Amino acid sequence: MRTTEDTGALAIFKGAIRDFAGDWRTLAGVEVFVAAIAFIVITPLSEALLRTLVSRSGSSAVTDVDIALFFFTTTSGLAALLLLVAASIGIAIFGQACLMTVGLAHARGVRVRVRDGVMHGAARVASILWLTLGLFFRLLLFAAPFLAAIGATYWLLLREHDINFYLKAHPPVFIAACAIVAILALSLAIVLARKLSGWVLVLPLVVFERMRPWRAFGESAQRMNGHRVQTVVVFALWGLITLVMSSVTSVGIELLGRLLAPAFGGTMAGLLVLVGTVVTLWFVCSIAVSIVSAALFALIVVRFFLATGPGAQLHLPEPFRDELEIEGKRFRISWAAVIAGLVVAIVVASGLAHLLMKDTWTDRHVLVFAHRGASASAPENTLAAFRRAAEEHTDFVELDVQESSDGVVVVAHDRDLMKVARSPLQIWSSTEQQLREIDIGSSFSATFKDERTPTLAEALAVCKGVCRVDIELKDYRKSQRLEQRVVELVEAAGMQNDIVTMSLNRTMVDNMKRLRPNWTAGLLAAKTIGQPSRLPYDFLAVESRTATRRFIRAAHAANKPVYVWTVNDPQRMIRMIGLGADGLITDRPALAREVLTRYAAMTQDERLLVFAMTQLGVREEISEPEDELRP
Repeated sequence: MRTTEDTGALAIFKGAIRDFAGDWRTLAGVEVFVAAIAFIVITPLSEALLRTLVSRSGSSAVTDVDIALFFFTTTSGLAALLLLVAASIGIAIFGQACLMTVGLAHARGVRVRVRDGVMHGAARVASILWLTLGLFFRLLLFAAPFLAAIGATYWLLLREHDINFYLKAHPPVFIAACAIVAILALSLAIVLARKLSGWVLVLPLVVFERMRPWRAFGESAQRMNGHRVQTVVVFALWGLITLVMSSVTSVGIELLGRLLAPAFGGTMAGLLVLVGTVVTLWFVCSIAVSIVSAALFALIVVRFFLATGPGAQLHLPEPFRDELEIEGKRFRISWAAVIAGLVVAIVVASGLAHLLMKDTWTDRHVLVFAHRGASASAPENTLAAFRRAAEEHTDFVELDVQESSDGVVVVAHDRDLMKVARSPLQIWSSTEQQLREIDIGSSFSATFKDERTPTLAEALAVCKGVCRVDIELKDYRKSQRLEQRVVELVEAAGMQNDIVTMSLNRTMVDNMKRLRPNWTAGLLAAKTIGQPSRLPYDFLAVESRTATRRFIRAAHAANKPVYVWTVNDPQRMIRMIGLGADGLITDRPALAREVLTRYAAMTQDERLLVFAMTQLGVREEISEPEDELRP
C-alpha cells in the first residue's frame, strides 16, 4: 500500500524549500562535486571533438563555415555534436540523482553526507546512462518534426533576399515567418511540457526503486496522471524564482559597483579593493544561485515522488565505507582517493586555461579600421562613409566588393540592396548603371539622398593619400574574375602599398596570394579553432568572442596580426586592446581613436586595472570613476 502526500502545487513547492533549508550544506556540497565532474568531462571532450574537426579538415585551423558544415552536414559531425549534448545531459541527470538521494533521505529522517549521496548515485550510473540515452532520443524524436518545419519555413520564405535585409527592415514576409516559427516553437514547448510532466518520476524510479529505464517512462506517466497541471505550475514557479535570483544578482552587483566606485576611485589601492569586492561577490552569488536552482529542482521531483506514492521497498543511501557497488559489482575505493583524483583532474583541466591578467597591452600601435566606412555616421559602403572615416583619422577603410553583371567591381556587402534601399536588385544580376539608379543613402538620412553604390575605383580615389583600404572579397558563389579585377583596379590606382585584402572564403584568399604573393591578404572568420598560426595568410580578422588571449598569442607567435570585429563600445575596445589585438574594426572610428589616445596616456598599472575590470564584465562607468573613456 502506497502512502501519499499533498500534491497541491503550493504544498509541493513549500515542502521543497523546507527540505533545502534543512539540509542545504549537504546539497551544496553535492552540487559542487558534480560541477567539478562536469568541468573535467566536458572540457576535454569538447577539445577532442574540435581536434577531430581540425584533423579532418586537412588544415591547421578551421573557421565558422567549416564548423557548421562539419556538425550539420556530415554523419560523424552530427554524431559528435549529439555526443557532446548527451554527455552534458547525462552529467546533469547524474547530479540530479545525487541531489534527490539527499532529499529523499532527509524526507525520511535520515541524515547523509556528501559522499553518501554521491556514491549512492554512482551505484546506479549504468542505469542513469541508459536513462539519459532514452530521454535524449525521445526528446529528439518529438522535436524533429517541429525543427524540420522551422527549417522549411526559412527555406520557403526567407531565401529571396539577404538575411541582413530581413533583420533590419522586418518586411511582412519576415513577420509572417517569425509568427510561424513562434507558433511552431510554442507548439513544441507544449508537446514537450506535456511529455516531460509525465516523465518527472523517471529518475527516482530508476535510482530508488531500481526500475529498468525503459519501464520507468511508462510507470512515471501512469503515476503522474492527474498531477500534470500541478507539475507545470510548480516548475514554472521554479523557473521564475531562478530567473529572479539571477537577475537580482546581476543588477545588485552592478549597482553595488556603481555605489562603491566614487568612494574608491582615484587610487590604485582603491581600485584594487573595488575589483576584489566585485569579483568575490559575483563568484559567490553565481555559485549560490546555481546551487539553489539545481537543488530545488531535485527536491521538487522528490516531493512529487513521495506525493504520488512510492513503492514499498525503497533503496535509500547507506553510509559509504570505502566500498562501491555498481550494478552488482563491488569496488574498493576510499573517499580520500576519490577527492584526490578529482583534484588532480581539475588541475590538469585547468592547466589549459591562462591567467586572467597575465598580460596587458604595452605600447603597441593598434590600427583602426572603419567598418564599411564610418557606418555609424553615414550610410555603409558609400563614398560619404569613406570620407567621414578619413576625417575621423582611421587607418583603414574596410569595404566589401562584388561584381555586377557587366563585370564592374562595386562596393556592396549584401547580395542585394534590400537592406540599404528596399530594392530587390541583386548585385551579380544587375548592371552598374542599374545599381547606380538606386538611392542607398536616404534610408539612413535624407542628407545622404545622393549616395549611390560606388565602384571600387571610386572608393580607392577617395581614400588615396588619406587612408589605406581593407578590401573584403565577398563570395556569393557568383564571382567571375573578382580577384583579378581587384588587382587590376588597385594597380591602376597606384595603391599596391596602401591596401590589404581579406575574405571568408579561403579559396579567394589563396587566389590573391597566387596573383600577388607580395600583397597582404588575410582570412576573415567568426569562429576559428585549431592552430591559426599555421595558416598561410598574412593576418587574421576574427569576431571579438574568438579573440581570446590564447588565440592572439598563437597568431603572434607566427607573426600574424589579429584584427577584431565589430567593436563599437569603449569597454569592448579596451578589452581587445588588453588581450593584444592589433586592430579594431569598428563602425565608430572616431571613438576608437579617442579610446586609443586616452588609453595610451595611462600608466601600466592603470591599464592593468582597467583591463581587469573589462574582463570581469563591469561596465565602463564603474571602471572609470573620474574620467570616462567615452568621448
